[in-house]
Amino acid sequence: MVQLIFIAYVLLVIALSLIPTAVGESELYSDKLAHLLAYGGMGFLAYMSVNSAKKRFYLFLLVISLGVVLEFIQSYIPGRSASFLDIVANTLGAGLGYFLGWIFLAIAIKKVLLDKELTSDEATNNFKDNLK
Repeated sequence: MVQLIFIAYVLLVIALSLIPTAVGESELYSDKLAHLLAYGGMGFLAYMSVNSAKKRFYLFLLVISLGVVLEFIQSYIPGRSASFLDIVANTLGAGLGYFLGWIFLAIAIKKVLLDKELTSDEATNNFKDNLK
């Protein structure tokens, strides 16, 4: 389920990144914050959607690459422009999202492992419930 949410989120970010905008610049800080949050969410979902370190690493590279490619494509879209600072915000957001995903998963696992009164089947179900 998380994988489908991740794919839908990526498609949403791509669509929003490629929509032409009216002439006029947005506020610098709000624009960078939007990039940070968008790619932070993408990084978090990417981390949560797979279960191996190798896959997480490749998805992290994919998320960063997507941010770079979309920035370059935006230079050909009316009202859009490519920005190195946007690439930095995208990358920082992806890294922050991955870090938060790691923290979230560590807390969920710790909570399940510390619940000693449960059987292993109950602990597994409890863990799955915490991820929903």
